[in-house]
Amino acid sequence: MSTSENAKILDRGYRKFDGERLGVWSAIRSTAWQTTRSIFGLGRKARHKFFPMSIIGIVYLIVVIQLAVVFLFGEETAEFLTTNSWEQVAPAIVMILFAALVAPDAIARDQKNGMFSLYMSTPLTKPTYIAAKTLSVAGSILLITFGPALLYLLGKTVKGMGPDGVGQWFETFGRLLLACVLISLFLCLFGLAFSCFTNRRAIASIVVLLAYMVTAVVSMTLFEETDIGANILLINPIETAYEFGARLCNSPPVVSEYGEISTSLVTLGFFGWFLASCLILFSAYQKREAI
Repeated sequence: MSTSENAKILDRGYRKFDGERLGVWSAIRSTAWQTTRSIFGLGRKARHKFFPMSIIGIVYLIVVIQLAVVFLFGEETAEFLTTNSWEQVAPAIVMILFAALVAPDAIARDQKNGMFSLYMSTPLTKPTYIAAKTLSVAGSILLITFGPALLYLLGKTVKGMGPDGVGQWFETFGRLLLACVLISLFLCLFGLAFSCFTNRRAIASIVVLLAYMVTAVVSMTLFEETDIGANILLINPIETAYEFGARLCNSPPVVSEYGEISTSLVTLGFFGWFLASCLILFSAYQKREAI
């Protein structure tokens, strides 16, 4: 400590924050936006952008090429533009692959680099932190569920192959949007639920994919090798969710075996898995230490 007579204390104590306080919703928006940037590798090295951008690029490129062929060479090339809007949604395997990539990146890195503890020192709580991550991941998945389907719907409408009348068009649009939002939200929760037990992104992605593959194999094996009936297929969460979307859009069963299951049971199975994913996710974070 200096004994100089010229030494002075220029400040003491703590300063009160005099800036604008934006509240919890601002913290949720900011966290969701930064998570989205991280998911797509924005501001990071090129290798972080490769997989998410590749999947989105391939899905949209297929849509653009098919629509371009129809507009350039006529309606005789438009057999794939059926009146069944759900057929134009990305396949279930593409959805779960994308979810397995983006969901772990949203939360695993926070555990690994200690950001979760810093988030808990902000206005965010555990529920609002999960809400921010869910908003980001579900919104990212929505890009490959609703985006391509909307382009197909607009393409069919321009070519005069879409729904008849304004009322039916908006009904088709509304059903398609609701189905895609619910499926994207479920895929997000499913991905987060099975990737919140590790801070290793690669391991978390593998766990999500294994959860899908194991349930798919078990459900189909039991269906084919036993007399339980088609209802056993509902233990496959992703195919059940995909089938729920088809029923919501008044489309025929995507997988023929699901045609034996009533719509009420498909809906019950979907929301059962939806609730189970929520419980797993919130239970895991309820026990997680913030520091």
